Amino acid sequence: MFEARIDASVLRECIESITAVVDEGRLRIAEDGLKLRGVDPANVAMVSFELHRDAFDDFRFKSESGGESAAAAEVGIDFVKLRGIIEIGGREEVDLKLDEQAQKLFTRMGSLAYTISLLDPSALRKEPKVPELEFPVQVIIETEEFRRTIRAAEKIGDHIMLGVDGEEFYMQIEGEMDKLRLGLRKEQLIHLTPGTLHSLYSLDYISAMSKGMSHAANITLNLGKDYPLQIDFEVAEGKGKVSYLLAPRIESE
Repeated sequence: MFEARIDASVLRECIESITAVVDEGRLRIAEDGLKLRGVDPANVAMVSFELHRDAFDDFRFKSESGGESAAAAEVGIDFVKLRGIIEIGGREEVDLKLDEQAQKLFTRMGSLAYTISLLDPSALRKEPKVPELEFPVQVIIETEEFRRTIRAAEKIGDHIMLGVDGEEFYMQIEGEMDKLRLGLRKEQLIHLTPGTLHSLYSLDYISAMSKGMSHAANITLNLGKDYPLQIDFEVAEGKGKVSYLLAPRIESE
């Protein structure tokens, strides 16, 4: 049994962070909140999502075995469909009720009520394992600075380089005719681990991820040389967290 109430803007923010990488996935519901981990169809990007029960105005969960416990329910959800429904509901609070037997998720926003058919979790991709990675460099940057650069980069090329040169973090993209570079010194950032390294990434993926982090004040970039990029940020006013992992594009010699 799962019943909950949450502010529509908080739920929308969380769903947008998920759909930046995957359209559907296996959502785990437990006594302490919600969790999801999913990978895109091309196996290039991964999203890890957690939302604590404190983010909800009301949160009730009981395992089918009876009584509240650490056991979790796993349901398959089309998050793109759910996002569309929440957007229609406006700023109302959202009531959620899960019927595992009927495989339905009931949602209510004011006078609007929707019944969403759940997906069969066994028909969805298995939850991916998070690789063990050690990042030599960490950068904490204001989200809007990062997103503004990505928006500018979209007009120039398909791949973007993220790197650190001493005590400067930079984002650079080169097209056939044009070039864009953002360089920020350590004192212009919230945090920077000095180093010398860079990696190249698909701009399409980072552009999608930048839309999913729009409500965060700042983001943490974990970097290495020709290494995956891990982007961490908070949602729901710190009561939830999201982590993106993006494979690098290895440059040819």
